[in-house]
Amino acid sequence: MRASAAWILVAVFAMVLSVVSPGVATAVASVPQALGHAEGGPSTLINTNYSYNWAGYAATSAAGSVTQVSGTWVQPTVTCPKPAASYLSTWVGIDGYNNGDLVQTGTSAACIGGTVSYNAWWEVLPAPETVISSITVHAGDTITASVTYSSTTHKFTMSIADGASSFSKTKKVSGTARDSVECIVERPSVGGSIASLAKFTSDKFSSCTATIGGITGAIGTFANVYAIDMVNNHDTKIIGLTSALKSNTAFSVKWKGYS
Repeated sequence: MRASAAWILVAVFAMVLSVVSPGVATAVASVPQALGHAEGGPSTLINTNYSYNWAGYAATSAAGSVTQVSGTWVQPTVTCPKPAASYLSTWVGIDGYNNGDLVQTGTSAACIGGTVSYNAWWEVLPAPETVISSITVHAGDTITASVTYSSTTHKFTMSIADGASSFSKTKKVSGTARDSVECIVERPSVGGSIASLAKFTSDKFSSCTATIGGITGAIGTFANVYAIDMVNNHDTKIIGLTSALKSNTAFSVKWKGYS
């Protein structure tokens, strides 16, 4: 059950990367309880956690039980009203919730000098992201992405498609826990520090599904599911507000502030 009057830690660690890079969630030490949830926040049947850099949903299970996660979202339109740099990443991944492992693929938007740019990428921590030059991302595009683990080859395949353009990367990754899946909206790390969250209206996942313990289903159907809200650097405000799940699979994250 979700705790009704406490803010719960996301018990993971932040990776320090020297470039723009999505990464594992950063725990929130303390947040005023008065913030609460508004505008149709997560169901009281789902645990809610708070992070400095993540918003969205995660599901956890026993080590070695996760083999797939997939998601579909519409690339948000990002506006750059402030000259300062800001960033947004949207992705699906395996691991990263309970540990420093993370295999992921997704899209990003960057506001630099008042101009926005979009791209697609894949990443296996602790290495930085690799931009996928064969996919051109625009605001309003429908993105479908997945990360799949093969128990036969012991390799991960990261796949992403934007309309007729698609990309797939298969890579052997040693020592992964395979104990969580995520569909996430993130303000990534830039130069070792968490960036400002680029301004958008709503980042919408029409689906988020997983295969855990050999069972494939919508993320909300699994036993240990967590909604995650993103808070600012001062623990005083939610800047990424996660909605309740619809049909156990669809949700949105609303922008509420830069940092």
